[in-house]
Amino acid sequence: MKAETIAVGSELLLGQIANTNAQIISRELQKIGVDVYFHTCVGDNEGRILEVFETALGRSDVIIFTGGLGPTRDDITKEVVASCLGLPLEVDKPSLDKLREFFQRRNVPM
Repeated sequence: MKAETIAVGSELLLGQIANTNAQIISRELQKIGVDVYFHTCVGDNEGRILEVFETALGRSDVIIFTGGLGPTRDDITKEVVASCLGLPLEVDKPSLDKLREFFQRRNVPM
């Protein structure tokens, strides 16, 4: 089984932060017998994320995205992947409820 990580974030490309997620993910996949063939890093750009994802789909059995998945305007990974796969994004109510409870217990706005 061939795996690949795709790290999304212009801050990674600019050297502002290190891509330690790729190292951790690769180490954990190796432990369960999954070979990592590629690490890709791409900026917060719809066209480039799409290009990288389409390439990965053609060469890897498992694709793991890291970064670019938060709530800010430049975090478009979810939308690009869903569009590429022809799938809608959906809110998972049980997960949303757990998140709300988590923040409420800490008396922090969500």
